[in-house]
Amino acid sequence: MDQKQQQQNAPPIYDISQGGHYGASAALSAQGYVPHNELYSGLWSNINQGLTGPSREILATYWQQTINHLETDEHNFKFHQLPLARIKKVMKADPEVKMISAEAPILFAKGCDIFITELTMRAWIHAEDNKRRTLQRSDIAAALAKSDMFDFLIDIVPREEGTSSSSKRPTTSGQAAPAQVPQQQQAAPAQQQMPPPDYGLAQHGTMGPPDNQYGRTQMYPGHMGGDAQQDPNQAYGQAPQMFGGGDMYNPYAQGQFGAGGAQQVGGHPQ
Repeated sequence: MDQKQQQQNAPPIYDISQGGHYGASAALSAQGYVPHNELYSGLWSNINQGLTGPSREILATYWQQTINHLETDEHNFKFHQLPLARIKKVMKADPEVKMISAEAPILFAKGCDIFITELTMRAWIHAEDNKRRTLQRSDIAAALAKSDMFDFLIDIVPREEGTSSSSKRPTTSGQAAPAQVPQQQQAAPAQQQMPPPDYGLAQHGTMGPPDNQYGRTQMYPGHMGGDAQQDPNQAYGQAPQMFGGGDMYNPYAQGQFGAGGAQQVGGHPQ
């Protein structure tokens, strides 16, 4: 009888070798070793904030076992989960810190260990709720959004990614492919409209006359033999008279200076 009573009064075994802290806490909560809700009220209410049902009991069991471990178990201060040198370097980065005691990095390392474990358990709970066995960034973002004590990490892991990361990934990749289709359709007609370059010498004879091609018949119709005849009263009508025989160097010719040309040149008419 005494052995049975001792076995019943014995504290439950918190075995982290079976699934880590999450597996050990889940096993104890399934056996009924769940702390009372009154223990985690008031200032301690944020321990399982945002969780309901079995998830709330699992996290409360973890915190109860962690507190028991810190208060009763013997600690080996030579072995730590996190490097103390890196933690001490971060603490020295503050310009107001002048000296650091030997115990400060040890306590800081233990606090970081508990913080990382709790955040990992919260993220794993979210992953199991979504029927997944792989921890993703969206799970961490969702875990941070369920508790107010993680608000200082909102700049590192925005809360929007917890709900929209899974929906953004297929839409962005799906919209990128159709966006390239109109560009290809526009490039195809442009290539069809451009005629292929012709380097054949035999086709130069099929081209129009050089005079008609470059409009020389319109520039000098009287001298180049063009079909069109310009009006001498137009803006370019004096071009045929410029090369007209003796009137070219006659300062008193009416074709050059008009009716009053004799009075404008030299001022003495002849």
